[in-house]
Amino acid sequence: MSTRAGATSVRRGEQDAVDIFRVPSEAQEMTLYHYTTQTGLLGIITSREVWATHHQCLNDPKEFVHAKELFREELASRGPSPITEAMQRTLQGEGLESVDMYVASFSEDSDSLSQWRAYGGPTSSFSLGFDRVAPPSRFKMRRCIYQEDRQREWARNVVDGILRKLQELDPKILEGTKSVEQYIPLDCRLPLHESALVLKHPKFAEEKEWRIFSEVMMDDPPNQEKNPLDFREGKSALVPYRRVPLKNNEGGFPLTEIVVGPSPDPERSRRTVLSLLRSRGLANCHVRTSDVPYRNW
Repeated sequence: MSTRAGATSVRRGEQDAVDIFRVPSEAQEMTLYHYTTQTGLLGIITSREVWATHHQCLNDPKEFVHAKELFREELASRGPSPITEAMQRTLQGEGLESVDMYVASFSEDSDSLSQWRAYGGPTSSFSLGFDRVAPPSRFKMRRCIYQEDRQREWARNVVDGILRKLQELDPKILEGTKSVEQYIPLDCRLPLHESALVLKHPKFAEEKEWRIFSEVMMDDPPNQEKNPLDFREGKSALVPYRRVPLKNNEGGFPLTEIVVGPSPDPERSRRTVLSLLRSRGLANCHVRTSDVPYRNW
C-alpha cells in the first residue's frame, strides 16, 4: 500500500461489509493515484475534474455477474422461504446490469507496472496523487474488496440488513406472493448495485483499487440538469461519462503529487509537468519519475 506517510493498516470485518455509504477513514490518511495519459493530465489539471465512466464500459464486464453469484449463494444458504425465494428471483436475468452507474478509479500504488500498461499512453503516462478526496453528492467512495472470504462476509451482512428491514414492516404488508414481489426488488437491487462495484474478481487484486461511484442515475434529459451526461470516443463504441469535481473536505483541489511514467525522455517530461503546474497555480505539487523499468517504444 502506498501512502505519503507510509503504510496504513487495512480494517477488516463487519465495518467493510456494512458501511458502503461513508468515506472510510483510510481514504483521509493516504494518497490515492489516478493513472492517465497526456490528454487526461491536461484535462484534469485544467478542469480539476475526473471523468466517471459508465460501469458497462469498464475493463471487467462481469462485475455485476460476480456480485450476483455471491448474493445467490448467500440466499441459498438461508433455506427456502417466500422472502428469500423472491430475492432470488430479483437476481435472475440481466436487468440489474443494465442500470446507469458511473465509476472513477484510483489506486493505492503510485508506480505500478500493470497500471502503466493498462491506462497509460504509448510513450508517456502519469499517475496523479490526491489526498483526502471528498466525493460530491450522489457519489460514494470505497476500497474494492478482492478476498473471497471478505466478499462473502460483505454479502452476508448485506442480506442480513435487507432481511432486518423487511422484518420491521407490518407483517400484513408481506402477506401473499404479490406483496412480497412488490417490496423485495427495490430493497434487494439497490444494495446489489452498490456492492457490484466494490466486489471485484480476485484476479484484479494487484490494482489495489479505490472507486468513486455514483448512485443509479437516469440518462434521460430531465435528469441531467445538474450533472449532464457526456460522451467520448471508445475503441468500439461511444463511452458515456460524467464529470466529477475533485475536492477535499475544505473545498480545495487535492492534487499533491504527480508521478511521470515510463518515457523515452523522463526528465524533459518531468520539467514540462512542473511548468504546467506552475502555470496553473499548483507549484507546491511534488513531481517525480517512475522507477518501473518498462519500455513501450
